[in-house]
Amino acid sequence: MTQKKYFPIIVSSPSGGGKSCICREILKKNKDILYSISYTTRPPRENEDDGKDYFFISKRHFRKMRRNGDFLEWAKVHGHYYGTSRKVIENALSQEKFIILDIDTKGTKKFLKRMPEALSIFLFPPSMKILEKRLKNRNTDDEKTIQFRLRNARKELADSWYYDLFLINDEISIVVDKILQEVKNKSEGIYLN
Repeated sequence: MTQKKYFPIIVSSPSGGGKSCICREILKKNKDILYSISYTTRPPRENEDDGKDYFFISKRHFRKMRRNGDFLEWAKVHGHYYGTSRKVIENALSQEKFIILDIDTKGTKKFLKRMPEALSIFLFPPSMKILEKRLKNRNTDDEKTIQFRLRNARKELADSWYYDLFLINDEISIVVDKILQEVKNKSEGIYLN
């Protein structure tokens, strides 16, 4: 009998692609998966809490952490910095837990160079029209920001070729089940593709 392997799980999608929702559902269904809270310099949205959704810090603090090598990856996205704490990831794995990360394509590339054993998953929106509708329905951005996010989405879709798994995020429960099955297969050393 082989020993179960634990590894980070990266979920990426364009802004509005549903990665946060998918991550929340995965966490509800599997208690062996923890959530990696990223650091960011962007201000919190109305429904976000420091230490739960993100660690909201100043640019100065972020630059200090970056210089100290505290991040496994970091990126500037939509004018703000985001980073994944090395300590958070290493602590989860040492406790024999999976850890799920909600990061963009730039961050994923950097992360995979340091931890190639991670499972990387890219979520495609059903269409660009649906993505635009989701961004508008969030009511968090003005039209200029939405158009900026849509331009970035096209770049991210083109830059997703190196991910392990590609899923169209049109039915949450099906996507969640597919991801959990892939995690199980990889942790047990079973590869179907």
